[in-house]
Amino acid sequence: MKKLFAVSALGILAVSAFADDSSTPLTVRLGLAFPTNGTVRDAVSEFTAIGFQYKVADLGGNASYTKTGEISIDFYSRGDYRHIPVLYNYVGTSAKGDSFWSIGAGLGFIGLPSGGGTESIARFAFQLGAGLNLSSGQTASFIEAKFFGSQKSEVNALGFFLGVRF
Repeated sequence: MKKLFAVSALGILAVSAFADDSSTPLTVRLGLAFPTNGTVRDAVSEFTAIGFQYKVADLGGNASYTKTGEISIDFYSRGDYRHIPVLYNYVGTSAKGDSFWSIGAGLGFIGLPSGGGTESIARFAFQLGAGLNLSSGQTASFIEAKFFGSQKSEVNALGFFLGVRF
């Protein structure tokens, strides 16, 4: 699974190297995600989290927000618990560029403890997020809060991230 994650990350970076769009299409975020399921929270206090997001389409906008379509791959895990949601996201950015929100849906690849081993399954996954841009320009930074949900509630988590856009 670590190889799959590394290959996915390299793929996103390679795609961004060929992009000629100057509006920072690649986002990288690092942070912590906290399980919302009580049973999991008793076993694991927090997950280490990393995420990549790539803008694939401008969807227009209005006087208040610009809208984009973006693909994201996140990864959070600790012990035998892991979740890798691969999502298509609808992202709105304020006209001033100081804040943004997102909603996304897709497929989550899940690892859960099972009978002394780890059960690997795929289920519907989604996310809701909001963030504040701390800086703009060539390498813009931001803070973000996201709720990751899944049909398998054991991997539901609330994440807090610090990130950059390239």
